[in-house]
Amino acid sequence: MHLMRSAMRLAMAVAVLATGQAVAQEVKVGGIFDLTGITSDVGKPYAQGVRDYVALTNATGGINGKKIKLIDVDYGYKIPEAVSAYKRMKEEQVVLINGWGTGDTLALKNFINEDKIPYFSGSFAGDLTDPAKTPYNFFVAPSYSDQIRAWLSWVKEDWKDKTRGPKVAFFYGDNAYGKAPMEAGRRFAKENGIEVVDEEILPGNFQDATSQLLNMKQKGADYAYINVTTTGVSLVLKGAKALGLATKFGSNPYGFSEQLPLVAKETAEGVTGVMPHVPYGTPVPGMKALLDFHKAHHPTDTHDALYVRGWASATVWVEALKRADKAGKLTGEGVRAALETFKDFDLGGLASPVTWTSTDHRPSTKTAVYMVKGGKLVKVKEYDMPRRPDWLGL
Repeated sequence: MHLMRSAMRLAMAVAVLATGQAVAQEVKVGGIFDLTGITSDVGKPYAQGVRDYVALTNATGGINGKKIKLIDVDYGYKIPEAVSAYKRMKEEQVVLINGWGTGDTLALKNFINEDKIPYFSGSFAGDLTDPAKTPYNFFVAPSYSDQIRAWLSWVKEDWKDKTRGPKVAFFYGDNAYGKAPMEAGRRFAKENGIEVVDEEILPGNFQDATSQLLNMKQKGADYAYINVTTTGVSLVLKGAKALGLATKFGSNPYGFSEQLPLVAKETAEGVTGVMPHVPYGTPVPGMKALLDFHKAHHPTDTHDALYVRGWASATVWVEALKRADKAGKLTGEGVRAALETFKDFDLGGLASPVTWTSTDHRPSTKTAVYMVKGGKLVKVKEYDMPRRPDWLGL
């Protein structure tokens, strides 16, 4: 009996030790995604890309042997819900968060600074690139500001009339994301002989843009940049087609992907868009892992550039966690320090190489411009914006 009791105590001790060891071998990461809100058309594939890369990481060694526990929520693109989710994740002691929208990311920045929790966003707002103001904010793409500068550079190059400069209109959502790159666009246009003749605000969940398009028509815009997600971009394009407008339309990266020609049909033909991440299936070295995972886990699904975007974001922060862990500093401050060592970090062509320093959180400044041709996305140009000091944080 004594031997039996001793054996039981030993087994319990081993079980407790094993449990403690399991906890110690876990890295908690938060995820704040939009799966049901007004940006869910692009939020869902992005979130799946993040989740899938985490699953692949855990299946291939994790963070130097430690499993990632992804604690994610659907906040429905509602800022109060994002704040509540953030507070719960802080209580869970996550070491990093992969977030989503511009409005919520900006609303959380003071918490992020105070709590020193590195925050990767789906938002590429230029406001987040100055570490003097937002030292724990990161994203994997050129900023929205550099993207609109790239598109305006294409406009200037595409414009052939030497008697005057091109006239441009901006269409954008009535929210922080919609407005994020507009000041940068205005300034760049002014510097480069491009006249911004009209700005039209598109309300949330709008169903028709006829009034905005008629306003633009009166101003005679030759080009127009649309800064809403895919569903909204398609509504603008369909409205322009119905009115017979000759304006050349361009789109931001959350309105332009493989989804656009599927949703907008023939009205997407000839439309340009900025793409910080390549279309799904592009023959670049980094795509093989995505294709292999797709074939093994969800072969009947379809994917797009937004899925690539989520995968690329997770690829970078997973590498940062590995570096911080290897240095014995798997904390918010340690992860930030690891991120600021990134120099031309190679994503295998899924996006431009990533570089961060302690004084500049612009990960890259290179943007590709694609065009819908025959229902397919075709790369037509690439622009690398200078790292001007006056553009940091704008």
